[in-house]
Amino acid sequence: MSTLLEINDLKTYFYTTNGVVPSVDGVSFSLESGQTTALVGESGCGKSVTSFSIMQLVNSPGKIVGGEILFKGRDLTKLNDREMRDLRGNEISMIFQEPLTSLNPILKIGTQLDETLLLHRKVSKKEAKLTSIEMLKKVGIPRAEQVYSSHPHELSGGMRQRVMIAMALSCNPSLLIADEPTTALDVTIQAQILKLMRNLKNEFDTSILLITHDLGVVAELADKVIVMYAGQVVEEADVMSLFAKPQHPYTQGLIQSTPKVEAEVDILESIKGNVPTPSNKPTGCYFHPRCPFAMDICKSEMPELKMNEQSGNKVRCWLHNSGKEVDLYGENLTYSN
Repeated sequence: MSTLLEINDLKTYFYTTNGVVPSVDGVSFSLESGQTTALVGESGCGKSVTSFSIMQLVNSPGKIVGGEILFKGRDLTKLNDREMRDLRGNEISMIFQEPLTSLNPILKIGTQLDETLLLHRKVSKKEAKLTSIEMLKKVGIPRAEQVYSSHPHELSGGMRQRVMIAMALSCNPSLLIADEPTTALDVTIQAQILKLMRNLKNEFDTSILLITHDLGVVAELADKVIVMYAGQVVEEADVMSLFAKPQHPYTQGLIQSTPKVEAEVDILESIKGNVPTPSNKPTGCYFHPRCPFAMDICKSEMPELKMNEQSGNKVRCWLHNSGKEVDLYGENLTYSN
């Protein structure tokens, strides 16, 4: 399995009247060909800004100030606007969070679908129309010809999301970035969209970078999980390891706060406190004000993201970096020398 996308020490800052805001603060991870990797975390942790950085869609006052974004060996931060236009929608496609605002309300669905094909595939208008209608059928839209001639407001939220998926996959991209693809949909439609994405991924052999805060979606789709907090990666693991035995206290808190079908509880667990604002992060480990296991070193020094040899997870935590065996699963924290 070859590496399709590799991000090294990515830093994306926003320059505001109140000072510099580090939204993405040294993020590193990789995505293999044919793999689905999920970026997980609470709102404001930098997930979406990471995806916009990959697409080179960070506009003023935002700016990528450091790091590499290697796609098939090419550093996207070094490409000019024309070179990025050739990649967007062709080699790399993106499904945005809200399909109604992502589609042009005054243009018909067919016009918007055809545009990508005409730009990147250099086909005739007739060929583009046939391909667009075929893609609408592939994503499970009935009466595809009628939908092709419709405007976005005439479709339901689920149908619009299917149109966005058809548009994103029309040029058979190597990488599909899905930013909260099921957030605005009801539960039954969410399940249909997830099943559709999984089937299309296998059919088109497309790698997926999934941006979400929904651990149910992660369990359904992902092979690997990147947990982000306050603009940094705090844990990286395969999906089975992450859910079976999360290593970072923040990851554990996220999983414990998720409702479980088999468990009857009156009150869900929650992570105390709030995510720090990007402009006012604490010293040391960014999570220490909310961490029940915080030590003195956590308050003054930032831990590195390191491999935990026992679990195979990469973890940014002094509990693990101290070289001690850590048990986050009993009633109390225990560790041995």
